[in-house]
Amino acid sequence: RVLFRSGAPPDIVARALSQPLTQAFGQAFVVENRVGANGIIAMEALAKAAPDGHVLCFTQGAPISLNPYFYSKLPYDPPRDFSPVVNVGVIAASIVGAADQSANNLRELIEQARSKPDSVVWATWGSGSFSDQYRAWAENSFGVRFREVPYKTSEQAFNAVLRGEAHVLLNASGMLAPHVKAGKVKALGTIAIRRYAGLPDAPSFSELGYDLDFRGWVGLFAPANTPREVVTRLNAEINRQIAQPGFVERFMAAASIEPRGGSPEDFAAFLKVDRELAGRLVRLAGVKPQ
Repeated sequence: RVLFRSGAPPDIVARALSQPLTQAFGQAFVVENRVGANGIIAMEALAKAAPDGHVLCFTQGAPISLNPYFYSKLPYDPPRDFSPVVNVGVIAASIVGAADQSANNLRELIEQARSKPDSVVWATWGSGSFSDQYRAWAENSFGVRFREVPYKTSEQAFNAVLRGEAHVLLNASGMLAPHVKAGKVKALGTIAIRRYAGLPDAPSFSELGYDLDFRGWVGLFAPANTPREVVTRLNAEINRQIAQPGFVERFMAAASIEPRGGSPEDFAAFLKVDRELAGRLVRLAGVKPQ
């Protein structure tokens, strides 16, 4: 099962993987979109499924790492109810500013906010969204104050920056790159160790001296107690696919997904750190569980 609407990046990658998996296992891998309630519907279905490898869930990070902080009561517990199979990839993300902004990188943006508190408008798509979490991180790390303006969707928030209605936001690097190249927005920094290939002039967080690397990701899960041999075989087949440059270029690069791979144990270790970072950022953003 896939959490996201048909045509969304996770859905595209899941459908692309379903074809080679069908061939490798000799059984049809059918993608079924289960949307709604910020992923709760799909994750609850996975938690209740038989641990036989016939029901899997391909998801982004929010239902696993963020929902436990957004909701006081969930019908599933990620560490208890799910077996991590493989981290398919992390989503490249960058911070951009409006074209008429005087700041040319994140450091200059911080100085601008410091000299004129509450004057720089940071667009988000609601409390606890990735853009909001990084706004809260910047404010708390550097003692500055932005004026947050929440929009209903990330598309609306980005359009506000394009119009000059807002000054800055964070979003997927691949979606931002064409607009940066066209001069419609400025790339101020990329959340990663290395620069994003599509935004070669945007310094990475590592270059800027920031050690925070909390990004979206996509990965595959099975119900808890799924046989080890099923998990390891799925892991091996998916690792094989995402190691192929042609597959990455065709199905992942356009969605800003950088292949990660690794063992189930690698994914479990990644998830532990991801949950801890999520908790830290959600607290900084002042999100109260519903």
